Amino acid sequence: MEQNSAEKIAPLSSIAPSIFVPLRDDILTAEPPRDRIERLKRILQTIDYQRVGIKENLLYMFEREKRRIVLEAAEIEQQQGPPKITPGLAPNEVDEIIANMESPAEPGKDYNVRDMPGWLQATPVPPDAPLRDQTVMQLLNMAEKAVFDLEGFNRHMDGIQKRYLDCLEQETARFADIGKSSEGKSGFKGV
Repeated sequence: MEQNSAEKIAPLSSIAPSIFVPLRDDILTAEPPRDRIERLKRILQTIDYQRVGIKENLLYMFEREKRRIVLEAAEIEQQQGPPKITPGLAPNEVDEIIANMESPAEPGKDYNVRDMPGWLQATPVPPDAPLRDQTVMQLLNMAEKAVFDLEGFNRHMDGIQKRYLDCLEQETARFADIGKSSEGKSGFKGV
């Protein structure tokens, strides 16, 4: 459902509502699981379903927050008029940038980024920064937080899924052991 342009979008304050995903089946009429193995398999299917639904909800919430930031900035800019654009970099800044790019790499230093540090706190947006710069910084902060939240959610769901896979493996092994121990017995002992 699209937001009415006159309707304000509330700022994203919590991602907690993203956990609500509609049920697929009627839980009141569903056949109960026959045994613990079937129950664990159903739980694992539900985990996969929940993971997809929650991720979709999170992405929707982040997209909505992005739209709010852009709409809010457009509204302020419309009230203030077009921004005063400053010309490009000063010549001494250009020379400094070129010198940095031409400098040799430090020997032995690996410049590949493998692990990004986790999101700890949003970069403060200077109040005296131009509106468009403030908007870009808000969007970057929101994107970094979104990536951090999505990665954290995936780690959390991986842990839950691993726990239930381990339980299923243990239960399947236990069931197989019970079957093996009963195979050796004939069921009838003579007098």
